[in-house]
Amino acid sequence: MHIISEADLAQLLRSITRPQCERLMAAMVDGLAACSSQESKPGAPQLIHQPLRTVIVDRNNNTSLFMPASDTQSMGIKIVTIAGGSGSLCGVINIFSPDGRLLGLISAGEITAFRTALATMALFVRCTLPKQNIVVLGAGQQAEWHARLALLLHPAGTVKSLTVVNRRRERLESLETKVLDKLRRENPQTKITTLFKEGNPDYDETLKTAIGASDAILSCTPSTVPNFPFSYLQSINGESKQRFISLIGSYKPHMMEIDSETVHSGGKIFVDSKEACLEEAGELVHAGVKKDGLIEIGEVFAAHCHPVEMTGGQNIIFKCVGMGIMDLVIGKTLLDLGIEAGIGADVAGF
Repeated sequence: MHIISEADLAQLLRSITRPQCERLMAAMVDGLAACSSQESKPGAPQLIHQPLRTVIVDRNNNTSLFMPASDTQSMGIKIVTIAGGSGSLCGVINIFSPDGRLLGLISAGEITAFRTALATMALFVRCTLPKQNIVVLGAGQQAEWHARLALLLHPAGTVKSLTVVNRRRERLESLETKVLDKLRRENPQTKITTLFKEGNPDYDETLKTAIGASDAILSCTPSTVPNFPFSYLQSINGESKQRFISLIGSYKPHMMEIDSETVHSGGKIFVDSKEACLEEAGELVHAGVKKDGLIEIGEVFAAHCHPVEMTGGQNIIFKCVGMGIMDLVIGKTLLDLGIEAGIGADVAGF
């Protein structure tokens, strides 16, 4: 049995190479494709199991979530607790063999951010639209990993500019010190800038310019109001242009990262799970999107649709709320990578 602690996981993720990341992405693609294929063939043997998560709230208002999943090759359960007082999060993913042997434990904290960004990138790398100018909305771990992977998974020089936007200045300055300074050194061909709203009288005009010039918008904010109006999508010369827009920050019906007009600018919307997104994605709920207006990225991967294109000038919009199978396949692959790299600790007797 192998254990990868939070510190071990941070080391593993931040030393990841492009081939290793592509290996992780392949595991993600296979898992999501299997999910969608299974749903389209109700009579076939069920290979993927994702029971509803169980939530326990104790008398101190600590919230624990239990999220099991199985893909026949392995099974696991992600257990995460959100502290009632501080709001801090800690957790672990338990990985088992099909016959129940404990294969490993891996810290769950940063995996959620990494695997969500990887799901976005699995669609983004298949997108044929330009990728020169990218805007990332948010300054947490989700935003960090969207920025990291957008640069890692494309050839050097593909991304000409990367703008990271956040409402709070302090959070953005922390990201600048811990992450962006190093990304600048590693990616000298890319101009990496930041924009904060707090106390900045030029924020709206600068954001409008950045959004208008963007080829891709990667939104990672638990916002209850749209981050920008649809009108900002007009390019600098006033013309409309196609973009890739991902939305992974909002996860409750009252939340929304974009307005309804922007939602409807994408034709069919790509999602990780139709049922979950229709229930939890506030943007889709408010825009009145129906099930037949969605397409699961697992369907795209199962059909080997490459590249991904939209006709008629429509934007490519991706909404992700997360699935247990993502944690399982990424957790298992990271466990394997940790063992191969000698990161973590072996424990005998399990």
